[in-house]
Amino acid sequence: MTDPVAPGPRRRTARRMVVGGALLLMLGSAQASARQVHLTLLNTTDLHGSIRRTPGVYVDHNDGALLQCATIIQKIRAENPHTLLVDCGDVFQGTADSFLTQGGIMVQAMNALNYDAWAIGNHEFDWGLDRLGHLLRQMQAVPLAANLVVGPRAPDGFERVQPYVMREVDGLKVAIVGLTTPNLPQWFRGLADADLQVLKSRRALEQILPQIRRERPHILVLLAHQGLMARDDDANQIKAICRRFSEFDVVLGGHLHWVLAGARIGRTDYAQAGSGGRGVMRVDMVYDTVKGAVIDKTFTYLPVAVDTPTDEDLAALVADDLAQADRWLATVLGHTPTALKYSLAGAGLSPVQQLLCAAIAESTGAEVVLHGVLSTKSISAGELRVADIWPVVPYENTIGCAWLTVAEIRAIMEEAADYLGTKRYFGTWGLQYEVHPDAPRGHRIRRVRAVDGSPIHPKTRLKVALNSYHVAGGGGRFPEMNRILNRPPARLQHGDVPMRQMVMDYIQAHPQLSMPAGTNAVVVRDGPGR
Repeated sequence: MTDPVAPGPRRRTARRMVVGGALLLMLGSAQASARQVHLTLLNTTDLHGSIRRTPGVYVDHNDGALLQCATIIQKIRAENPHTLLVDCGDVFQGTADSFLTQGGIMVQAMNALNYDAWAIGNHEFDWGLDRLGHLLRQMQAVPLAANLVVGPRAPDGFERVQPYVMREVDGLKVAIVGLTTPNLPQWFRGLADADLQVLKSRRALEQILPQIRRERPHILVLLAHQGLMARDDDANQIKAICRRFSEFDVVLGGHLHWVLAGARIGRTDYAQAGSGGRGVMRVDMVYDTVKGAVIDKTFTYLPVAVDTPTDEDLAALVADDLAQADRWLATVLGHTPTALKYSLAGAGLSPVQQLLCAAIAESTGAEVVLHGVLSTKSISAGELRVADIWPVVPYENTIGCAWLTVAEIRAIMEEAADYLGTKRYFGTWGLQYEVHPDAPRGHRIRRVRAVDGSPIHPKTRLKVALNSYHVAGGGGRFPEMNRILNRPPARLQHGDVPMRQMVMDYIQAHPQLSMPAGTNAVVVRDGPGR
């Protein structure tokens, strides 16, 4: 007689068979779905209106072209359709092509190239908040700045600014986070009044990353309009970002205009793509779906060359705007019998500075102008065209005016004397004065008088013109000037006429230019014992 089989063990055996079969099915399914995903990230930065190659026309950004970068971009997209295209800011300002269209030509080009996202740069603000708001509405790419807090009273268009955007590429969720430079308030006045607040980079990322983590992205990318320096400063905090937030697979920067094709900072990989459309940064990543991580990264900088073809479709799209810019640049404004030289020598104003200051004074009615050079370029003798003005006035600054006493002017001049002999120094037009560079701080500017040598009453307030960059704080380099200008008696007023237009108007009003070669400043070298 056969012993009966107990029911318990048989059921357990059956369950093991079912569970075992399920495991085999799950393993087979996992193996079938396990794969390595190849993603390409293409990055431009600091284009500064460089839609086309412009040899010798501007101070910088003459050797690159977004039209040529477009050819590189389209070729890589054909190789790998799983490609994202991003930019790290300073898109619009820098060329006549973009200036005449107030950034419209760059919006057209970037929309045609289907950029996915861009981090807002500081020069995006150069044409004012209303114009930037319009550009934000027109650009299809998502504008990113996690450290720009946009309040309900902010100008129209700023509601489009996001801290991050999520993109899906071949089944992967890619989170793209953006940062602008946190030093914006030191370059532009009026942000707080427009309900815009700028946070430090670390604080902004600590606030937004928990929300991003909840969406469980596979890849995390940071676009920053900040650059890598030997030591972080108020405008560039890349080292602190990379060391604190190692979860970023890639950090892409800009602002400083040089190329770095990949560097390890802490446990994060960093790159920056130069400037002016001189090339495209390519980042190839391999994501392993089993390991749940990026297992390989390759950084390649792809420069444009003279013979790199332009993208024909894009060139046709912007052809009319480029032709208009050519006609404008060729416009004759006047004539100078002698070259207007740039110089940092001495403590006064070189002929180029004399032109800038005379134009500012005539436009604003200022009695005194505190202004330096904006580039290292001179103006050749002969016909003066619009194209000749761009190299000496490369920025979109306006002019502010304040009513200051001679003691306040002297204090500002004293602070500027820290930069004597450099491009950051600004001379003083409309006054006589002595500079004692060897004297202790606080005693370097002496005998400040009117141009004719007469004394100025201590209580007299003179109308003084300054560049909008300095009016906003000069990047934080001139705290005493900022303090003086913010006092109620200064009655600071902000102009809206571009400085470049002031210079062109001045030349047209004085078509035969005659700028003095000397200055009203006297440099006194204090020897030992003096």
